[in-house]
Amino acid sequence: MDAEFWHQRWQTARIGFHREQVNAQLTQVWPTLKLAKHSQVLVPLCGKSKDMLWLAEQGYSVSGFELSPLAVADFFAEASLTPTQSAAGPYQCWQAEQLHIYQGDFFQIDKFQAQQLEQQFDAAYDRAALIALPKEMRAQYVELLARLLKPGASLLLVTVHYAPEQQQGPPFSIDEPAVLALFTPYFSVETRGRITEGQANPRVASGELSFFDELCFVLVRNSEEFQ
Repeated sequence: MDAEFWHQRWQTARIGFHREQVNAQLTQVWPTLKLAKHSQVLVPLCGKSKDMLWLAEQGYSVSGFELSPLAVADFFAEASLTPTQSAAGPYQCWQAEQLHIYQGDFFQIDKFQAQQLEQQFDAAYDRAALIALPKEMRAQYVELLARLLKPGASLLLVTVHYAPEQQQGPPFSIDEPAVLALFTPYFSVETRGRITEGQANPRVASGELSFFDELCFVLVRNSEEFQ
C-alpha cells in the first residue's frame, strides 16, 4: 500500500475502516492498563479516529501520526477544535490542547528528532494501523513501535480475523499466531478479547466473508535493547 493508495482512499471518501463510535474494546480494556494521568500515548496511522478524543478525555497526552491531511483536518473539524500548526521535521504538527497529530509518513519518524522520540511513549494504541499494512511492511512497523515505546510500556492492539483468501486488500486478516510471530521479539503478548460479528457484519450477511472477528491484545514492551 503506497502513499498514493491512501491519499486516493481519503479523497474519494472510501474510508470504510473509519468508525463513528469509540471502539468498545478500547473503553473496556484500556482502564485495566492503569496508566498514570498525562501519560504519553502514541496512535500510529490514526486517521480521524474518535478513539483519540476518548483517550484525551481520560487525561492522556495523545500523539497521532497520519498520512492524509484531509483526515487530520476532518478530525479537528468534527471535534470542533481549532488547532495550531507548525513544521516538525518531515511532519506538519496540528495541536489542540493535549492532542497532537503529526501529518506525514509515520515511517519517516526516524528523521524527526530521533534521539528524543526513541522510548518516549508510555503506551500506544493500534486499532487500524497493523491491519492496514501489507505483509512485507509489518516487521518494520513493529520494530519502529518497539523503538518508540519505553521498556514496560503497554500497547493495546486490535486486529481483525477472517478467511484471508476471501479478501486481498486492507483491512488485512491478522490472527493470534501472526501477532505472536511479529511481536514476541520485543513484547510479551496477552490475548484479551474477541468480538465475533457474525451476521451483524454486512459482508458476512451478504456472503462475501464467511466470518469476521475483532481480536484484542495487550502487549508489554520488554527491556531488551536494540543492537
